[in-house]
Amino acid sequence: MTLVGFKRIKIQPFDADDKPSGNLIVIEGKPNQGATSTAEISGLSKEATKVAGSDIDYWISRKGVGDVKVEFGILDFPDGASDRVLGYQVNENKITYMGNTTEAPYVGVTMEQEDAQGNKAVLGFFRGTMARDKISAKTLDPAETFKPEAETYTLSVIASTDDGPQNGQYVGKYVGTDAAVFEELEKEVLKTATTTAPVTDPKNQG
Repeated sequence: MTLVGFKRIKIQPFDADDKPSGNLIVIEGKPNQGATSTAEISGLSKEATKVAGSDIDYWISRKGVGDVKVEFGILDFPDGASDRVLGYQVNENKITYMGNTTEAPYVGVTMEQEDAQGNKAVLGFFRGTMARDKISAKTLDPAETFKPEAETYTLSVIASTDDGPQNGQYVGKYVGTDAAVFEELEKEVLKTATTTAPVTDPKNQG
C-alpha cells in the first residue's frame, strides 16, 4: 500500500480506567489548531529468528510484531493539547510543569490519508503513549522568511486490552470507500463517537 498525503490525526487520551478523558484532539490544518506533516511507522514485523535443525535453517520465528512506534511530525501542535497527551501538569495560571511526576496517559490514535488510487486510508493505533524528546529553538535570520518546522512526537504502541476484535492487536487498517467501516475502526480505536470537537482553549480541556 502506497500512502499519499497525511490529512489529519485524531488523538483520544484515556483515563486510569481506559475510558475517554476530555475532548477528542483533532489536528487537520485549521488555523491555530495545528497541522500534520509526516508520519513514519516502524516495528510492524518482528525481527526474524532462525532455528537450526538437521544442519539447516529449519524454522523461522515470525509471529507477532516488533517494537511498534510512530514518529509524527506535527506543525504548531496547540500547547494545551500537547500538554495533555504528554502528561504535563498545568496549574490555574497556565504554567506547565515537567518533572518526576510527569506521566503521559494512554491514548488511541488514528491517522488519515489516501492510497495511490484515491481511496481513503485510515490507520488506527489502539493503545500507546506519546512523547516529545526535545524542544528546539534557533535564531531568526532577518534576511530569510520565517518557515515553521514540524516538531517530532513519538507514539509507542502496545496491544489493546479491550474486548472485541481489537483485543491483543496493535494496529488497525482500512482502505476503501465504506464510511460505516471507517466509523467502526475509529470507535474501536478512540472509544468514542466520531464527531469531532474543535481544539479551542485546550489548556482548559480534560
